[in-house]
Amino acid sequence: MSFLGGTGGTGGTGGTGGTGGTGGTGGTGGTNLTGLGHFIGGSPIDPLTTSGLMISTQAIMHVAEDPALQTWAEPLQMKMSDAGNMEGWAGWVRASLYLTDFLRDMNWSVDTKPSSERIALLWQGKPFMSLQRPSIELFQQQLALMRDYMDQRHERAAEILSQLGYPIDYFATIMGLNAARNPYTFELIAITQVITSHIAMVAKHHLACRRPDRLGPTVMPMIPTPGHGTFPSAHAAEAFAVATVLDGLLGVIRPAQHYPAPEKLRRLIYKQAERIAINRTVAGMHFPVDTWAGATLGVAIGQIIVAKGSKGGGMVESRNFVPPSDDFSIAAFKPDLWIEGTEHNDSKSASNGTAVHVDCSDLFAWLWGKCVHEFNLK
Repeated sequence: MSFLGGTGGTGGTGGTGGTGGTGGTGGTGGTNLTGLGHFIGGSPIDPLTTSGLMISTQAIMHVAEDPALQTWAEPLQMKMSDAGNMEGWAGWVRASLYLTDFLRDMNWSVDTKPSSERIALLWQGKPFMSLQRPSIELFQQQLALMRDYMDQRHERAAEILSQLGYPIDYFATIMGLNAARNPYTFELIAITQVITSHIAMVAKHHLACRRPDRLGPTVMPMIPTPGHGTFPSAHAAEAFAVATVLDGLLGVIRPAQHYPAPEKLRRLIYKQAERIAINRTVAGMHFPVDTWAGATLGVAIGQIIVAKGSKGGGMVESRNFVPPSDDFSIAAFKPDLWIEGTEHNDSKSASNGTAVHVDCSDLFAWLWGKCVHEFNLK
């Protein structure tokens, strides 16, 4: 896939990332330090072909220097600041533009007082997510929950290892996506993961929570622990951001025509996000509370991306996350998907009664339109 460079695979060669990445770092997967893959597109530079091109150029250029052929058509300029130009840019250029377009409206504030340690994530200066730092006692209590997951390591090993980077394939198989028909949908999924990863790292840095293997001597992770904090889980955030964006797509692509059972797809998408997130607890990477926070953050970021791609933008409910002590489950996180007539009112991330307006972005609207077009029946 050209969007983020590189070839398929897992870990350091992630299915959407560059081959020189840092696989296994949970959140940067198969991309380089920018999260955008290689900054050289096209075919590899071949010295023999380069030499051949120079020789060929010298051999044929004389036919264009005939004085009788000096009439020129008036050249045209491309339109400035036109999202339509995106189609002519390299994949990594579009990735850079999406990321910059998103992050220019992002900021945060940190409260370091012992009684109220938290980070507030801001959109155009208004808080859309507040994450309270869990106590060290809560992390220690959750070590017992993690012990219960260790027995699943063998049966989930293939999933865990293939999800070290960005696990796009796990969502693609549900919606029947492939590179030939859905290149822009893959692009949307990829940039959603990259954006979410960057924001999760900001929260991880400021909240500075220790990993499970630093608190429990019997955690003994099955894979190397990444070099960043445990809370919130970036894998959970990325997975639930993608699920939210795909859910948004299902709402606008006339799913009754393209997909015969859209509500079943919605359940599968969110269930896959849950499994990706919990796999990190199975592997010894994350406490359940990390997943609660990551999933909440991912949904918020996904909603912002959907709003940026939608005509007129949209509203994103502002939420305050209070760390729970219980285990994570999708049925508790999104009961509206499993219990008919139930509204999604997760007590772990209660609304503070306000909402933040997100303006439509011409760049994200261009990509969103491309994605929707890919689902037109032909």
